[in-house]
Amino acid sequence: MAQQGSPGIAQLFALALQHHQAGRLSEAEKLYWQVLRTDSHHADALHFLGVIAHQQQRSDVAIDLINQAIAQNGQVPAFHTNLGNALKARGRLDDAVAAYRRALALKPDHAAAHYNLGVVLEALGNLDEAAAAYARAVALNPKHTEAHNNLGNALRAQGQIERALESYRRALALKPNLVEAHNNLGNVYRSLGRLEDALSSYRTALQHQPDYAQAHNNLGIVLLDQGKLADAEASFRRALALRADYAEAYVNLGNALTEQGDCAQAQATYQQALAIDPDCVEARLGLALAVIPIFAANAADSDGAATRFARSLKELTSWSRANPGKLGKTVGSHQPFYLAYRPGELGPLLSRYGELVCAEAASHWQSQLQAPSAESTPRTRTRLLIISGQVRHHPVWDVVLRGIIAHIDRARFEVLLYHTGALVDKETDWAKAQVERFVAGPKPTRAWLAEIARDRPDAIFYPEIGMDPATCTLAALRLAPLQLAGWGHPVTTGLPSMDLYLSGELLESATADQHYRERLLRLPGTGVCTELSAAQGQPWDGPARPADVVRFALCQQPIKFDPQYDALLARIAKAAGPSEFWLVASSKQAWANERLRARLAAAFRAEGLDPEAHLRVTPWMRPAAFLGYLDAMDVYLDCPAFSGYTTAWQAIHRGLPIVTLEGEYQRQRLAAGLLRQIQITDGVASTGDQYLDIAVRLAAEARDPQQRDARRQAITAAAPRADGNRAAVAAFEQALIGGLHTMPSKDVHGAA
Repeated sequence: MAQQGSPGIAQLFALALQHHQAGRLSEAEKLYWQVLRTDSHHADALHFLGVIAHQQQRSDVAIDLINQAIAQNGQVPAFHTNLGNALKARGRLDDAVAAYRRALALKPDHAAAHYNLGVVLEALGNLDEAAAAYARAVALNPKHTEAHNNLGNALRAQGQIERALESYRRALALKPNLVEAHNNLGNVYRSLGRLEDALSSYRTALQHQPDYAQAHNNLGIVLLDQGKLADAEASFRRALALRADYAEAYVNLGNALTEQGDCAQAQATYQQALAIDPDCVEARLGLALAVIPIFAANAADSDGAATRFARSLKELTSWSRANPGKLGKTVGSHQPFYLAYRPGELGPLLSRYGELVCAEAASHWQSQLQAPSAESTPRTRTRLLIISGQVRHHPVWDVVLRGIIAHIDRARFEVLLYHTGALVDKETDWAKAQVERFVAGPKPTRAWLAEIARDRPDAIFYPEIGMDPATCTLAALRLAPLQLAGWGHPVTTGLPSMDLYLSGELLESATADQHYRERLLRLPGTGVCTELSAAQGQPWDGPARPADVVRFALCQQPIKFDPQYDALLARIAKAAGPSEFWLVASSKQAWANERLRARLAAAFRAEGLDPEAHLRVTPWMRPAAFLGYLDAMDVYLDCPAFSGYTTAWQAIHRGLPIVTLEGEYQRQRLAAGLLRQIQITDGVASTGDQYLDIAVRLAAEARDPQQRDARRQAITAAAPRADGNRAAVAAFEQALIGGLHTMPSKDVHGAA
């Protein structure tokens, strides 16, 4: 004790302390005050009265009393530690840090002070110092389970995943029912893409504590990642039933409702999150984007999307100006991805969005950006960093990226590849072997920024901005002198941080430059260098073809079909005679399958047709089965609103004739560009009537076996012209060299 006082006071104080230790706070408080009435300078009584006030959540009273104790005797480490606890509870985090540091100056081996210091440093975002404080706490007290658990949190935030896993496992070895550690272990597994392991960890936490709202919430997030939307919604609702003020669970429930196409309910749910926490930026961003329908119920719903988003973006921008810097931490977590499926000019609107998120991201991350590391020797090659979430068998990889990795000139370019996604396969392994440095994700943004600072790229290429949260966040920052976007997501990024947008000369109209915030660069042909794999198709397991029936393939995601073209498909059915329209069901957004079929059925009925005689749905297929499906179809109807490249590319290699309606925007011109590349363009229409006429003509051909076979053989023979476009890679190389020499100088790690 700091002081003993008179024997009578000592006995009184000892009795007070006994009551305190037994949890009888009222009795203890009375006796401490009795001590002070005899000795107003009794530091221990002042200190423990402050501790009781802190326990009773009267932080201001606690701070005052403990400060009085310190004024009497400033050499007691526990005084400073408990002052730090009270200051932390009051939200005075910097003052709490100072208090803990004073305690440690007096007692360097004070494990509790190290632990509490780590808690506050972590809350302040000082992760390196927090991790060091937790590590010191567990070194001094190896059985401190909470310190092991919190050390894992700090390490995970730093991107040190394996060390984080080790810390959580040590905590659980000491205390197998520590639900927080099970929950945090699940978070790590989720970040690694090990979703089944994550589910197991969350469910174990819930076995120990069924009312653990946070585990229900996190369980819902994994179910959402798995596309189990109804189950995810149920988990979020259970979390909210347990904790009605859980703003994060409301946000996640809003996300689940959005993914189920229930935009109105999603908006209401985001509003509930904001009613709880007006500064919940995830809810504000989700609310702004929920006005964009994933699947448009009708033409008015589709046509009004841009106007609604413009209005919500204006409100978001106004809020951001009144609350500068707050939005930055959530940039990338949501994107206006589905706006690309809606009609019209999107460039100006996406540019306004890009201005907002780039400014916010720069404001948030500027203090955490690391200066590029110095290099000991000058470079002899241009260092290109490619950042993608799809370094695996995926349309972005197969079409846009693989050819660059395979054929770029290694005498001129040093290639580094960051795979920000969790899914990997044999293509990932192949990619690792092709590049000078491969960095596997997932990682937190802070860790990616450290990697980029280490690598000091001359240029960064993002093939698919908009499809992966990590790439969206990084792309909003200026991290290299030259930054380029590809057309993995075929619409302008709108980001002032992007210098060039790489497209193909056959994919763009003469006036296409006006649609892009970036400087548009038209690479030769379709702008990509593809190579068809040797995959063999397997027979489609669909039903036998009725006599004289023509089968039309509608094999893109349901969300890509815009309502304005439903009637066009019905008109084709009416004019083509006996026919089946085979939709391929989405595995990710199954709810959209029935909505599309219902919408098309209404259009067919409006033309006097029986939908049951024409509309068919086949389940989503693995690649080999999909090739068999293409073999079984007669005509491929490309989506007029959102053209498909990958499916069209597969179709021509199976000899399947394509009908496509070429529009003004790149997202309406992908299949047309591909057909021009192989020099078979009689399937390219410029109006809806032409689209109908071509479809009807090809249907008539399909009923004649000789004409059908001849056309399919001609297309198959021409299909290789789509591949091996080395000129596009050479032009890509020249764009890098030329861009570095001609683009205005940009400050790396600054605002765009």
